Amino acid sequence: MKKFILLLFIPFVCFSQEDIERYKVYNTTNIYTSLLLDSATGRIWQLQIGVGDTDRLKIVLSDRKIAQSIESITKEWKEGYDERLKNWEEEYNSKPDSIVSVERKELKRPYNLKEIIGLSNIAKNGRYKLYPTDNNYNFIMVDVIDGLTWQVQWSTKSDERFVQLIY
Repeated sequence: MKKFILLLFIPFVCFSQEDIERYKVYNTTNIYTSLLLDSATGRIWQLQIGVGDTDRLKIVLSDRKIAQSIESITKEWKEGYDERLKNWEEEYNSKPDSIVSVERKELKRPYNLKEIIGLSNIAKNGRYKLYPTDNNYNFIMVDVIDGLTWQVQWSTKSDERFVQLIY
């Protein structure tokens, strides 16, 4: 009986979060063009295949990391935190009889790392997905955790490519 229960438990362990693909390729209606999505950070590239070296291209559609790893958030927070805290101490905390209210002091206090991580979009495989639209050149990118959406437009012309948040 113990072996049977163990055999039932193994599939749950094997199919954890780590099995979700980080990079996914989405076909477009153009047989030479596909989109490559980093499903953890939301970065997107337009891929073009062809016979010659000049025909094969990887073009950035959006190189902005919408979500970041905890390591990069921590590194960014640590850079300059001491200076931010010192400025806050000098401006608000060093004046006990200041006319600045307690609420205002707290509002200006620099965020601690736990607060920053709570406010941040954390990169996670499978967080972003692309959905085709009836327009051949447009996809909708969805943050499946927060529900935010972006219009993703690819094109063979550089001035017609973009990724734009839909409000």
